[in-house]
Amino acid sequence: MRSIKGDDSMSETWRQRLGRRRLEIGIEGTEYDYIQKYIEFYCSEADRRCKKIDMEKTVDEVINSMKDEKFDNFTKGVMDSIHKKRGYDPYDGSKKETATLML
Repeated sequence: MRSIKGDDSMSETWRQRLGRRRLEIGIEGTEYDYIQKYIEFYCSEADRRCKKIDMEKTVDEVINSMKDEKFDNFTKGVMDSIHKKRGYDPYDGSKKETATLML
């Protein structure tokens, strides 16, 4: 998606940046697989939180405006929220999860 400012820079979605930053955030293995399996829930939560940050900007503009540390903290909050709603505990070997999630 091109930025609205009209320049040739490309915006980066939350999903793309997560893929690039996942190791710095500490997401790997089965947790990353789980997130990818239910990515629509995580993206919806990220979108909702971006709109809370700035209703005037697109979600991609909000994501692009974040420095890596702020994005990492934002993403950890998104993950914690959806993990909790879905009943997923990345530190629990039994990998209990809820079948559906109502947003």
